[in-house]
Amino acid sequence: MLTRRRPRIDVPAILRLMEVGDYLLPYTIRAVCLLGVADHLTQGPRPVAELARAVGADEPALTKALRYLATRDLFAEVAPGEFGLTPMADLLRADHPYSARDIFLSPVACTRAMEGLDHTLRTGEGAFDAVHGIGMWEHFRGNPTDGAAFDKVMSGVTGMELQAILRATTWSRFGTVVDVGGGNGRFLGDLLARYPTMRGVLFDLPTVVANAPTTFAGAGVADRVRIVAGSFLSDNIPPGGDAYVLKRILYSWHDDVATDVLRRIRAAMADDGRVFILEAGRPTEEETSPLARRMDMLMLTLSAGGARGLDEQRALLAGAGLELVSATPTVMFPVIEARPV
Repeated sequence: MLTRRRPRIDVPAILRLMEVGDYLLPYTIRAVCLLGVADHLTQGPRPVAELARAVGADEPALTKALRYLATRDLFAEVAPGEFGLTPMADLLRADHPYSARDIFLSPVACTRAMEGLDHTLRTGEGAFDAVHGIGMWEHFRGNPTDGAAFDKVMSGVTGMELQAILRATTWSRFGTVVDVGGGNGRFLGDLLARYPTMRGVLFDLPTVVANAPTTFAGAGVADRVRIVAGSFLSDNIPPGGDAYVLKRILYSWHDDVATDVLRRIRAAMADDGRVFILEAGRPTEEETSPLARRMDMLMLTLSAGGARGLDEQRALLAGAGLELVSATPTVMFPVIEARPV
């Protein structure tokens, strides 16, 4: 009688799979961000007992968390029971100029949506809707606290994005920039701060732009910006802009909605105006970056959206009376510039 040989156990593959599929990691990072652990290590390493008292944590539990994160180069145990920052952990400081802290404080409603990914894979429908019985944007309208938290997540990556975006085109040629769906104004405020003669218009929902005056005052540009409350899905886009910016907007929506947004912008802009689409995209199937793949999957999960390739972007633009001028690759995502046909 022949017996089937058992397959050889590939221990490295198993360990690698456990590492790749480690759902505990982002929640542990989230927990130390909520406690503000990184903020209490800016002056150098501290004993965990002292650190636990400072952040209001249980010492043994915090020790386990930091030792676990240290295996991923997040924090370092420089001596037994004494922890300090690593380059990655430093980015979790709230006061870091390129802080990633808020990225890990996404609303729980968004992270819970991951529970419905099997539904998304079966149907192509957004997992957020399946889990919560309501669309993500509708949920945010009814839950302002979650909406504000999500806006902080979006603002959290803006500083990093801006460094790439500034090099992608000559922004100084524009007198007025309209940021459509611009959240709390972080991007527009930073842009205006770099170009003293530029003026700006922020356009987003009333609850979203509520904190924009503080943002613009902090950037020292409050006297050069106008805040307009409204929805790019139903209201008229503010006219008079030389450039209209859509940063991480269109990939959240199906083609018909995205095309309608672009049509609204085309109706508001002059014939010599420009539209900029700033979001993760797919230059070609072969060249797509890991970031684009991640955002493609994330948008599918949250809103049944996704990253688009250049041909798809051209089709959207053509449907709105616009044409592609350029697609400049950056370390973050391609910056697409379009103009009226």
